Amino acid sequence: MARLDMAESLAAGGEAVMLAWGGMAPPEGAVPTGVTLWPLPPAREDEGMPGLILDADGQVADHAWKKRRAAALLALFAGMRPRLIVLDAAGPGFRFELEPLTGMARRRVPMPEIRVWS
Repeated sequence: MARLDMAESLAAGGEAVMLAWGGMAPPEGAVPTGVTLWPLPPAREDEGMPGLILDADGQVADHAWKKRRAAALLALFAGMRPRLIVLDAAGPGFRFELEPLTGMARRRVPMPEIRVWS
């Protein structure tokens, strides 16, 4: 899987890598050495309706669910001082968690570099 390969490359370069994972299934294969997996509540964007987020049960994620997931991601970031944040090229439905994260990151001094991986 490409995300794990990228995380493994960063870890092999001596970086401490924290991979926030919120996919519907855990990553296939072993998590590479030097990479810590941080599970988020599983979700996916509905293929037929971009922007519509479904939870692990295939139900539409409501406002409270989105707040809990965003809070889990922000809690991870709050306890770290990363130099680099690499975001998955997530669909528009995931703005509910990515906008608060990048907003918090942009207020940090020093501000971490933010990149989008696609």
